Amino acid sequence: MSASSTVEPTVLEILGDVLSETPDDLYAEPVLAAHGWDSIASLEALAQLEDRLQITLDLRSFHAAHTVPDLVALVTETVVADKARIP
Repeated sequence: MSASSTVEPTVLEILGDVLSETPDDLYAEPVLAAHGWDSIASLEALAQLEDRLQITLDLRSFHAAHTVPDLVALVTETVVADKARIP
């Protein structure tokens, strides 16, 4: 099972909870700002993603992610990189 197939549902669940949207709605309109993505939603999602996935996201990269696919890709890359560091 690839990292993206296990990470994506978690990212969508967290975004859905934070933005009160379904995964289908998030993919129908992937631009996060269209769903009320603001600084508070961003911080809440960041905290939940880091806590649930036990990762630390690069803050600049996180804020540069403006769409759902961007955010899924960033989180997946971080999870893969973290796993590669574990001996």
